[in-house]
Amino acid sequence: MSNVPAEPRTAIPEAAATDLTRRFAVDGVELAWDRWGAGSGTELVLCHGYSGTAHDFALHVERLAADRPVLALDHRGHGRSTKLGRADGYAIDRLAADLVAFVEATASGPVDLLGHSMGGRIALLATLARPDLVRSLVLMDTSPWSFRAEDAGIAALVDAFLAAFDPTQGLPDPTLMAGPEDALIADTTPAWWQARKVELWGTFDPYALKALGEELFRADAPSLRDRLGELALPVTVLVGAQDHPYVDQAPAVAAEVPDGELVVVEGAFHSPQLTHQQAWADAVDAHLARAAGAGLAP
Repeated sequence: MSNVPAEPRTAIPEAAATDLTRRFAVDGVELAWDRWGAGSGTELVLCHGYSGTAHDFALHVERLAADRPVLALDHRGHGRSTKLGRADGYAIDRLAADLVAFVEATASGPVDLLGHSMGGRIALLATLARPDLVRSLVLMDTSPWSFRAEDAGIAALVDAFLAAFDPTQGLPDPTLMAGPEDALIADTTPAWWQARKVELWGTFDPYALKALGEELFRADAPSLRDRLGELALPVTVLVGAQDHPYVDQAPAVAAEVPDGELVVVEGAFHSPQLTHQQAWADAVDAHLARAAGAGLAP
C-alpha cells in the first residue's frame, strides 16, 4: 500500500476547463465528449461519477494531455449529454454499454480507463464486457460490490431521501447535502471551477438522480467481486483515506485483482483529484508508467 502526502496542485487556466464540444450518438441519446492532446499514443479515458461531469477532471486535463490523448465524456442524464426525463432510461448497465460503444467508436486502440465512484463501477463493467478495449484500469473511490454506507443511520437517511425524492419537482439544493469534503474543495479549487460546477449541477436530470441513486445505494446491489480475477491487466485502486466505505473495501479489491496496486491518499475524501491534486496526479502518472512498462503499447 502506498500512502501519499496531501499536497495542493497549482490550478490550470480557466481556458482548459472541460467544456465538451463533440457529440456521440448511442441508443437514442447524444453523449457530450471531447478529446485533448495530439499524437498516436494510448488514449486515457476519464469516466466521472454519479451527479458529476467531465468537469470534475478539468484541473488535470491540460497536463495529462501534454503526454497523451485524453478523452472525457458526460454520461447520459449528466452535464451536457441528453436528459431523458424518465427513470426507465437510466441504469448502470446501460451507462456501461454507452461507454463500450463510445470507446469502440472513438479510440484508436485499447485505452487506459479511469473511473471515479459510479464511473468506476461503469468502467469495471465495460472492462469485463470488452477486455479487448482496455489496456489498464484505475478504480478511483469506487466499489465492485457495495456503495452503501456501513453506518446504518446514514444508509437509512440515503434510503429515505431517495424514496421521497420526486423528480418532477426538480433537483434538490446541493448545499443541503454538503459534507466535510466540501470545505476542502472550496479551499483547493479556483473560483471559476466552483462556479462551473454549480452551473453543471443544474443540468443533471432529476430522473437520473433518482434511478441511478436507487440502484447504486440499495442493500441488495449485485456484486462483481467474484469477477475481479478476470481482470488480466494492470489495475490501480486509488482512494481517499477518509472515503468510507470505499477505503475499507479497497485493500481487498487490490488484492483480488491479479495485477492490482493500492494507493491511499492521506487526508482525502471522495474526490482527491480536487482536494489533493498533486498526490492524485502522481498516482495516475505512476499507474500510466506501470501500464506502459507492462509490455503493452506506449
